[in-house]
Amino acid sequence: MELPANQFKRMLPLPVTVITTIDGEGIANAAPYGCVMPILRPLDLIAIASALPRHTLQNIRKTREFVVNVIGIPSFAKAMATAGNYPPEVDELEAVGIERISARMVRPPRIRDALGWIEAVLEREITGENYALIIGKVLCAEKNDTYAGEESFQETSLVMLDFRYRRVGESIGDLGETLKLFGAERASDE
Repeated sequence: MELPANQFKRMLPLPVTVITTIDGEGIANAAPYGCVMPILRPLDLIAIASALPRHTLQNIRKTREFVVNVIGIPSFAKAMATAGNYPPEVDELEAVGIERISARMVRPPRIRDALGWIEAVLEREITGENYALIIGKVLCAEKNDTYAGEESFQETSLVMLDFRYRRVGESIGDLGETLKLFGAERASDE
């Protein structure tokens, strides 16, 4: 089945995240983002695609700081409620009743019930006619101990696929094992 070119996203899972920022007055902003990805495994860079204009993007431009909150079932409903059309002076976290905690290295807050957090600062912005790509330098990445076991998450993260939200499925292999099949070594990403 051939898809229209702009529908390729129906085949690629998008992570369910909420990006938190603050504005120049210190008011928190929160918005769901699915277009978030690491930039090559060994690098400490993360990319976010944003529509123009968004309060989140404006805040990142002003303060140069943001937190990517990785969302699972415990915070899903409230996290998605931050997508409402709130004016810039409204703190979405407060408006939808999301409990926040302090970040370790940046000023924007973390969402307490997120599965994990990635704190970053703006390194570079690439702007197109209808979008901006934000490249952030990761300062801190942390799993939420409430949902993380020794080896893996006890609660799984969510993705959007084919316009439906889904849990990340079971493991069917290991990168190291796959690379061995092709006679390759795994590059360190520690």
